[in-house]
Amino acid sequence: MNKIIYFDDLPLKDMIKQHDFTYCMSDDNRSYERGRRQLELINEKAESEGGWTKEIVDHWNKYAPHGDEMSWRKQYKDK
Repeated sequence: MNKIIYFDDLPLKDMIKQHDFTYCMSDDNRSYERGRRQLELINEKAESEGGWTKEIVDHWNKYAPHGDEMSWRKQYKDK
């Protein structure tokens, strides 16, 4: 029997990798709400792990579509 793994159980980097970056363009409200909730969970986990570091922002930008507002130039904490 396989264990069900929920999005919020993933490590932060895996959450970012699996995130639907295009959720905000969806015509389907369920897809939009799922993506919005994923982003909320990512932010919560990042803050609980000490905030957005350069490493995490770089990881986000690696998976975010380039050339628009989806890549972040977020303030981060140096660790």
